[in-house]
Amino acid sequence: MGLHVNSEERISEVIQRVSTYLDRLAGQVFEVESTIGRAVEEQKASDSHMIKNLQALDFLRQSLEDLALMTLLLSRQERPHLGPVELQKVRAGLKLKATQSLLYGEDHPHFGDTNEADSDLDLF
Repeated sequence: MGLHVNSEERISEVIQRVSTYLDRLAGQVFEVESTIGRAVEEQKASDSHMIKNLQALDFLRQSLEDLALMTLLLSRQERPHLGPVELQKVRAGLKLKATQSLLYGEDHPHFGDTNEADSDLDLF
């Protein structure tokens, strides 16, 4: 299988494909979360280590969803640079502080913490 490169391909088209791929990955993580959640519910397990790992999986899914949305929104930008208004529009659609900080080139000190998202763990 050869690599076909179209030199005229727009960056936005590549970013849209990346967004679709990230969204599919998030969907796969959601399916894994659902399966694990059902198994935990059946066993009535309350192991704190397992809960922490499930929260990490939830963070991964939400990160993938945010990145998929972010790349989609960025691919729709016609301007070569993003101003404060455009950045705010993209940021408003994101759930996690860690992914929001990516837009501004900031390090997020609490990557993956259990209180990262404004929503609860939605595995069950």
